[in-house]
Amino acid sequence: MELQFKSELTISESGFLFDHATGLTYTLNSTGQFIFRNIQDKQNARSILSLVMNEFEVNEDTAHKDLDDFIRQLKEFNLVGE
Repeated sequence: MELQFKSELTISESGFLFDHATGLTYTLNSTGQFIFRNIQDKQNARSILSLVMNEFEVNEDTAHKDLDDFIRQLKEFNLVGE
């Protein structure tokens, strides 16, 4: 699965995500920021899962839940497509 952002999005150093198409902003925690930046870098979901496990020193189940929750939220806000 490769995710594509539906519009131009910008993230600040403090974790504010700005959608240029709608003018809406979202606040990302450190895990969300990490996942977002890896999606921007065109990493696939399996690669991001491994990166989350290493970066945050969590097991695969925790990393998978965090990744799934974040992707679900991106889809709910209509920010990504597959």
